[in-house]
Amino acid sequence: MKHAYAALVLIAAAGLAGCQSQPMQVSAPMMAAPSNEPLAWVRKDGQSGRANPALADQFATDRAACVAPPGDNAALRAAESCMSGRGYVLVPASQAAATAEQFRRQARY
Repeated sequence: MKHAYAALVLIAAAGLAGCQSQPMQVSAPMMAAPSNEPLAWVRKDGQSGRANPALADQFATDRAACVAPPGDNAALRAAESCMSGRGYVLVPASQAAATAEQFRRQARY
């Protein structure tokens, strides 16, 4: 019983050690998407351009610079590196809202 308690304490301590106040690296969630499901760009900070014209304009500029026509899933996947460098991740469209919310929580918005 003492060994189980000691192991639990060590696991808890290791978990808390990860809670330091250093900047957090936010990464895109790994989600498998059927190849025919539409894909969408999500800002790595979780913000949306729907209510912010400046962000919408920035996205349009970034997309024009990175994504080749016709803008289908293949073109979006080919643009991942370019868009990632500009602050976006590519996710299944059905997961875009949840992914943005996760990024906002991680950024403490």
